[in-house]
Amino acid sequence: MLIRAVLLIRLHLRQALGRSSLDGMLLWATLVGVVGGASSALFREAAIGLEWLLTGRTADLVSVATSLPVDKRVWIPAIGGLVAGTVLALGARLFRRGRAVDYLEAINVGDGHIPLGPTLARLGSSLCSIGSGSSIGREGGMVQFSALLASSIGGAFRLSRPRLRLLVACGGAAGIASAYNTPLAGALFIAEIVLQSLSIEILGPLVVASVLATLTIRQWIGLRPIFEAPDFGPLPSQGILPVLGLGLLAGLLAPLFLVLLERSRRLFRRSRLPLPLSLGLGGLLVGLVSVAEPGVWGNGHAVVDALLNDTPERHAVMSLLLLKILATAAAVGSGAVGGVFTPTLFIGAGIGWLFGDAMHAWLPEAGAAAVTYAVLGMGAFLAGTTHAPVMAILMVFEMTQDADLLFPLIVASISARYLSAAVRPKTVYADALGQESPAYPWSLRVAALQLPAGRSVTADAPMAAVCRLFSRHSMQHLWVVDAGGVYRGAIALQAAASLAPREVERGATYPGAAYPKFAGECLDETLPQLSPDSPLAEALASFERTGADRLPVVDAGGLLAGEIARVDVLLSFKQL
Repeated sequence: MLIRAVLLIRLHLRQALGRSSLDGMLLWATLVGVVGGASSALFREAAIGLEWLLTGRTADLVSVATSLPVDKRVWIPAIGGLVAGTVLALGARLFRRGRAVDYLEAINVGDGHIPLGPTLARLGSSLCSIGSGSSIGREGGMVQFSALLASSIGGAFRLSRPRLRLLVACGGAAGIASAYNTPLAGALFIAEIVLQSLSIEILGPLVVASVLATLTIRQWIGLRPIFEAPDFGPLPSQGILPVLGLGLLAGLLAPLFLVLLERSRRLFRRSRLPLPLSLGLGGLLVGLVSVAEPGVWGNGHAVVDALLNDTPERHAVMSLLLLKILATAAAVGSGAVGGVFTPTLFIGAGIGWLFGDAMHAWLPEAGAAAVTYAVLGMGAFLAGTTHAPVMAILMVFEMTQDADLLFPLIVASISARYLSAAVRPKTVYADALGQESPAYPWSLRVAALQLPAGRSVTADAPMAAVCRLFSRHSMQHLWVVDAGGVYRGAIALQAAASLAPREVERGATYPGAAYPKFAGECLDETLPQLSPDSPLAEALASFERTGADRLPVVDAGGLLAGEIARVDVLLSFKQL
């Protein structure tokens, strides 16, 4: 009686919930979200610890740089860069068989696998650069660490390639969300920039991971947005044209910034310096720039806060903006491991502030305060460098939590994105996404996604054993083979539930001729079978026609070679 009850419950749940293309990915995303949030907190604390070791202080890096003597302001970033380069060089020697794979590349063109050793070496190098004041963001290391853990979890449980890639994407989304306290923007960052898809099969797990990561990291950073900003109020109706002008300006300047970073990388590569010397030189240049302006230390978070809440002088903002761009180019060009996301936000804020200050001086009745344009500049410049306006709009909104800025953010970000893409199609993440082109799903065969065969029974197995297997394992179909492994057919959960009498509990066979006694007598003849050479499009059509969650893969000799999962096929077609 118990077996029959279990089968009926599973059957009714499957019918009530319908076909789930997520196939457990939401549960994996929940785990990755918590792990990603905790790993981001760990990376953040490690960076603070290294900052204390190098400077003897744990305040914001700009405050630390301001309080240091000029000589220490120069040599601390240089020493930090030298150590960071040494860690990279040692990592390359210790892990010669593998290379560090950026999470963007692992998601976009890879198989989702991120090697542990080389990646840990890069994370150690990133901590050294960040802790010594280099002009890069710590979000790069936080996201890579979260994605690494997601890849390790998925690899340990042998997830299929499409699901492993999605799980790593969830790790990346969790890292972004926890770095900026922006759960929705974290999910959209991966969906819009990397996967270029907003389908529910992809966006659902990304949102779950981002939200859980944000809830986890908030135990350390609290509920407040990362940028404290005044109440901006609605923009005057005649102020939309200046906002459009700011978007176009950001769309022109964003490609120039990307070209500067690319030229800086080329210049350092041409020098042919060993990694320690290259990163040491980059740190030295940051230190020399900080002699004139200590605000170039760190990722720029503190100076954005100052722009939003203080009343700086125009010449001071312009000087800081230009020197920060130079310091960021030196750090990125030298090969320092880190992100440019937060420096990009500062550059956008600086451009917006200067634009707003000029507009307020020339057309006071049509413009808003400079601080309002600073926030709009962040969204516009971010959209111009990433070509992801939806993510940029949502991220700046979540950072400031001011609904009055939504419409002008849309105008500025959309205009910046399209002008920037017309001037320079490559984004700031073009190199990290990999040089290869992802395989298009219509060119793939079933063998690319084939999994080992699930549970099977021989055709002469008693139906009592079949019912017990269905009661103990969650599956829609059970494969039936003969003694030689030749595929005979499948038994559906619905058939097993309808044919399970009470006598099965006592180990008896089915009474009377009305009930089949063996597995071979209860085959589902409507379930199609695929060959390893079948096109993936044929598999997708078979899944849509039958509603099955898995289909058998049978080789040319008729042997059961494996199975293919519906969710893997769907994810392959969604990840274009």
